[in-house]
Amino acid sequence: MKIKFLKLKDWLILSLMGLMGFSSCHSTKELSAPKPEPKPTPRPREEIRLMYGVPTMDFHISGHVKDTEGKPVKGIAINMLERGLNATADTIYGDQDNIQRYLKNNEVRTDGQGRFVLKTQDMPRESVRVLVRDTDGKAEGEYKNQLLEVPVDNVDRSKANGMYQGTFIKTMEIELEEK
Repeated sequence: MKIKFLKLKDWLILSLMGLMGFSSCHSTKELSAPKPEPKPTPRPREEIRLMYGVPTMDFHISGHVKDTEGKPVKGIAINMLERGLNATADTIYGDQDNIQRYLKNNEVRTDGQGRFVLKTQDMPRESVRVLVRDTDGKAEGEYKNQLLEVPVDNVDRSKANGMYQGTFIKTMEIELEEK
């Protein structure tokens, strides 16, 4: 009985190894030599490109923030939200300490003419979410926050190479309503 069990075990192990590709990588088959050509010509070497990591894309989002009367709004915080970050215009869900740190480290603010330039590198995606927040209180007026969904179209792929997918450039005009 024990011998039958050991034979069965050996057969199962060898079968699994064969299915998983644990077989000899060495071939004993002899290769036939190619027929000599009259003129030996060097053949171009075929490269196999191996890439590790995550595809990336540059995002350049710029524009103007104005109020409903067309006046520029100074001091507005602009963020491009990470993929997977669950948010509304007024609330971002998750660990609040990490979220506040993320927002502070990744925001740009509008200047005196309401202009902003947001540059970042992230994974390619169909659209980006831009969070526009009034964080300075009543100093420059109080405005409602906005969460904008911006489709990623017209990507400049002229410098795309390997994992780098190009540059998305968008100019926006954002109008804020007063609270």
